[in-house]
Amino acid sequence: MHSHKNQRGTGLVELMVATACGLLVSAAATQFVSSSLRSNSEYVVAAASAQDLRGTTEYVQRELRRAGYDENAMRYIALAEGSAITSPFAPIQVVREDEDSSCVVYAYDGRTARTADGTGPGAIDRDAGEVRAIRRMVRAVEGRLVGVVEVAETSSEVASLDCDAAGPDYASHPATCNAATGWCALTDPRQLDIARFSVRDESVWNRPVAARNGAKVRELHITVDGGLLGHPEYRRETSHVVRVRAECMRPVAATEEPDTTGTLCNTAPGA
Repeated sequence: MHSHKNQRGTGLVELMVATACGLLVSAAATQFVSSSLRSNSEYVVAAASAQDLRGTTEYVQRELRRAGYDENAMRYIALAEGSAITSPFAPIQVVREDEDSSCVVYAYDGRTARTADGTGPGAIDRDAGEVRAIRRMVRAVEGRLVGVVEVAETSSEVASLDCDAAGPDYASHPATCNAATGWCALTDPRQLDIARFSVRDESVWNRPVAARNGAKVRELHITVDGGLLGHPEYRRETSHVVRVRAECMRPVAATEEPDTTGTLCNTAPGA
């Protein structure tokens, strides 16, 4: 017969040691889960910001590829070399070239119906928003300075676009477009901080010779650098060369002093 004196339960010390071990394991598991959730959340936010940055870059590329499109472009092909007629959509103006806050002004034919003189195919219809612009500006948003990519287009209230004109109202979200200047926010300043939007003109000018008109083959080097606001570790840079589909034709007479650089192609469209 066994004695009751030899039967012992779990002592206080053993219970405390077991509890401490359990707490350590639970804490480690909790920390692991919390770290995983935090990492997953940061990954989702970073992926979203990268997607927004990529979307901005793709928008810029699509817009600039269309620059210079003229529905009535065929009429310029057969012009004599002495003709001074050129498409109003042909010029592209780059302001602050190759800087962090470049601005590009361009136009393309929106195929609006002809309703009066100066509208319709081959004519810039400002009321229909056929002159456009893209720029980067630094704005104060919720007490922080943030780089924002902004876009603008002409309208019945905005006859021309100024790269240095006042921008949208960022006091509310989404930002309110500036009706007087035509500028609106493209990127979300609460999510993205655009550190650089650079446009460098790498176009090739083929000067006029004999019976051949001059033509500028458009290539614009676009750099967009930015990332998640407040998280420089998620900053990314994208760089692309955009081949503008429409060339800038300048029918300058070969007997005259030719435009050796094609500067006539570098003015604001319709100016």
